[in-house]
Amino acid sequence: MTPPELQYLIDDTFDSIMLYENKADSATYREISKGKYEVKLDVSARKFKADGLGAEKEVPLADWIDIGVLDAKGNPLYLAKHKIEKAKTEFTLTVEGLPAKAGIDPWNKLIDRTPGDNLMAVSKQ
Repeated sequence: MTPPELQYLIDDTFDSIMLYENKADSATYREISKGKYEVKLDVSARKFKADGLGAEKEVPLADWIDIGVLDAKGNPLYLAKHKIEKAKTEFTLTVEGLPAKAGIDPWNKLIDRTPGDNLMAVSKQ
């Protein structure tokens, strides 16, 4: 049985055509101790439902979406699902290892209109 908070996934995955507009807006880091870094990440997210003819309508967003921080080799330093309910969300994350990229839905699991902007380089604060 699907828990009530995840019931939307059944409709979104099997009964509807859902599109996302996820984007990493800014990502910075600062070293807080030897080998530990604080990453500040701002992301945008929107959700659209398309009909069989391709007409799209924006729908409320209350989805569990991956937020990730990657090292220079593309390995995750942080990867967890967060419930995204607003168009703009800010995260402050602590990671072990130097961050290189950060973003929303970093593995592009969701059907995104512009998947290339989900991740961005993390710059030093």
